[in-house]
Amino acid sequence: MDTAVIGKMETTESLSTLSTPLSKQMTNVQLGLLSATLVASVITIIINPLTLLALHKQNMITKSSINLFIASLCCSDFLLGLAIGLFQLQKLLQLLQLSSTSEHLITLLNSLGGTLSCIGFFTSNTNASLVSIDRAYATLAPFKYKTHMTIKRASTILAVAWASATIQAIIPAVIKMVIEGGMAVEDYPYEHLPYSYRLYWVTPLLYFGTATNVILYATIVISFFKMQNKVQTSNSTSDARSRRMTRAVTMVIGTLLIGNVPLVTIAAFPDNRDVVYPWSYEMFYDIAILCAIFPTFLNNFLYVFQLPDFNRAVRRLFSCRTNSIANFNTETSGAHTHHRVSHQNAG
Repeated sequence: MDTAVIGKMETTESLSTLSTPLSKQMTNVQLGLLSATLVASVITIIINPLTLLALHKQNMITKSSINLFIASLCCSDFLLGLAIGLFQLQKLLQLLQLSSTSEHLITLLNSLGGTLSCIGFFTSNTNASLVSIDRAYATLAPFKYKTHMTIKRASTILAVAWASATIQAIIPAVIKMVIEGGMAVEDYPYEHLPYSYRLYWVTPLLYFGTATNVILYATIVISFFKMQNKVQTSNSTSDARSRRMTRAVTMVIGTLLIGNVPLVTIAAFPDNRDVVYPWSYEMFYDIAILCAIFPTFLNNFLYVFQLPDFNRAVRRLFSCRTNSIANFNTETSGAHTHHRVSHQNAG
């Protein structure tokens, strides 16, 4: 047999022996990342509505502008968690290659999750900036803040912000869908937006928004420490609450910034689709998404641990639920006892 043919056969055999463990490694790594992201998304989907419900029960959402902005951030975090969960779910279904999975279901989950992810991206970044601006204004000009930042004004700002963020995501996605003649299965959520739109608007906006939040974060931290040095001059309840809120917001924004660092970093690299999953762009993107989803539920714990009124609202919510369950069980057991006694008397 020809030496070249023998060499080619040996090379083919060696590649075939390597392909199985490599594909298994790819499956395990990707499966682990997708599963972790799905779990984090489910936690986000559960915990943010609970926080909103606790605030609503105590009429706290419209108590101040910062509460309104935080409630809006909880809404956008919930939306982002839902969107990422849907998109990662369809990727998981594709990875597992379940025969019962419909192609139409995959396409629907991909398009819905991708579009909602784009909306969540815009709204979350906008809400994070609004929370930062609110606290920067409160620390730099506290007297003007109390008179200017009313609930009505904050509501108007949020209405414009949500409408703008939704339009920025939906219109380009619909245009791309019309041009391509329908829904398509994309590898990444942002691919539901046109390439030129991502290149000249979304990516610069990501960097600009991150830089803005970093500057605002530094401003808040510096102003907060300056305000702490003057704490003896103002010990009113409202000022003390403002300081606690500012401290909590610095932690929240800091967590968001840290969580977005991998996403901002991966946005600067090109996607190489010709390499295997381990150490590929896709793997690092999945890691970045996992890091970005963590702050969407961790921030709720920061609110509860740092703000007494938030803590009180959450405890009352769960105590009410516990009492309702206990009352239901008592009534049920009482009804069963009454029925049993009546049956015995009749006997």
